[in-house]
Amino acid sequence: MKVHLKSIYLASIALFAMGCSKNYEETQNPNEAEISEDLSDLKVSASRFYTSPNAAVRNNKKNLVTDFGANNSDSNDDSDKLNNAIKNLSNNGGVLTIPKGTYYFNKIRMRSNVHLEIEKGTVIYPTRGLVAAQNHRIFDFASKTENEIENASISGKGGKFIVDLRGNSSNNLIVADVGNVENFKISNFDIKDEKTVFASILISFTGKPGDSWPHKGIIQNVNQTNAHTGYGLIQAYAADNILFKNLKCKGGVTLRLETDNSAMKAANRGGVRDIFATKISNTNGLTPVMFSPHFMENGKVNIDDVTAIGCAYAVRVEHGFIEIFDKQNRASADAFKNYIEGILGAGSVEIVYRRNNGRTWAVRIANDFSERAYNHSNPAVNGIKPGSFKNSTVKNVKVTYKNTGAKLKHLFLPYQPCSEWSKLCKPGPTGFEYNGPSLGVSIDNTKRDNSLGNYNVQVITSKVQGFPNNYILNVKHNTAKVCNNGIGTIASCN
Repeated sequence: MKVHLKSIYLASIALFAMGCSKNYEETQNPNEAEISEDLSDLKVSASRFYTSPNAAVRNNKKNLVTDFGANNSDSNDDSDKLNNAIKNLSNNGGVLTIPKGTYYFNKIRMRSNVHLEIEKGTVIYPTRGLVAAQNHRIFDFASKTENEIENASISGKGGKFIVDLRGNSSNNLIVADVGNVENFKISNFDIKDEKTVFASILISFTGKPGDSWPHKGIIQNVNQTNAHTGYGLIQAYAADNILFKNLKCKGGVTLRLETDNSAMKAANRGGVRDIFATKISNTNGLTPVMFSPHFMENGKVNIDDVTAIGCAYAVRVEHGFIEIFDKQNRASADAFKNYIEGILGAGSVEIVYRRNNGRTWAVRIANDFSERAYNHSNPAVNGIKPGSFKNSTVKNVKVTYKNTGAKLKHLFLPYQPCSEWSKLCKPGPTGFEYNGPSLGVSIDNTKRDNSLGNYNVQVITSKVQGFPNNYILNVKHNTAKVCNNGIGTIASCN
């Protein structure tokens, strides 16, 4: 799979008007949820998602330092030693202990029946001197290798270990790329970030024949700080039967279900199904949970216990959309926009932006024009079906307002009350998020029906506190803006 930088796109969004108070509690009609039987699955044995290694594998134990000669007290690259140890253990299966210390790793190839136990307090850095313009994976669960693997894990032993991404020569860093693997677990560590430009854990589509993406796995007990607003802790492109549990992120998005991989578009397969999550939280970020199907038809998602503290929203839901690339490589964004609107009509282009690392113009077709574009006779715009999710539910959502620190998309700003604009600040040259007060519980740009690109995510709150009375907490596609102040009135962030 070719990992690509997600474009910084600005979606149109809208609101669900609802009154609020400083101590606001909301419970939606339980008859609308239709998933009570599914949420109970979050309380069953973890064996639904992951089968632990048998006794023979557990009892075959090796040590990276004493058995394979790694030095855990210097800054030299120990990747070869770790890869050799994993290969050695994969013959019969086993557990490799990585004792407490400091290590530098890159391109670690996980293999079947190998389980890494990394002792509490260990610090892992990406190898020094990485090429800045290349993408780098510290741990690779068959995302780039030829063969499927099974029964593999990375876990903190006795407590959490640390992955420190700061200060590297490359900003294109991935902690774990989870690809063509079945029965896996990743757990128990902290990530110290500095706004690197990928989600730290990718749940990937590999592009290999068949259903070559993750099946049956658990990702749990992971905490990330200083995440990039456009990325965050986890992005899931393709997966079946995965549990996400006890995940925390400061900044960015904690659990991003955004299925926008271009290889999936070409292959017409991938996406996520049977996704379960519990205890997902975010502080001073964009949102803990995000749905964005792009062009992929996804399955059902069940999430219980979401916490947003000082975020823009707790749940963000984007409609599926048609994205069209400029094959003629026109000189300007306006030229490409005018070409597409000449075919589909005025207002059909929601936004124009750069794709393919800035080499190509692309447009997103507005939701109301999806049917027209999909069925149009002109091959420049037709045949791309907007994606969706099956009816899904996010329940037990808890939201706390803060008057600063939330990361805000540019098109979120019209839903900030004018009285609060003095608290906003705009980013400098290296960032694109605005900083300001929390905005609400949910922002849902779908029509919540079965038309192209639309679907239904029920958001059920259990506690919302601290919002001023003039805030609209739940946002849907057709609610009017509340403030028309221009972004030119916003001061720069310090």
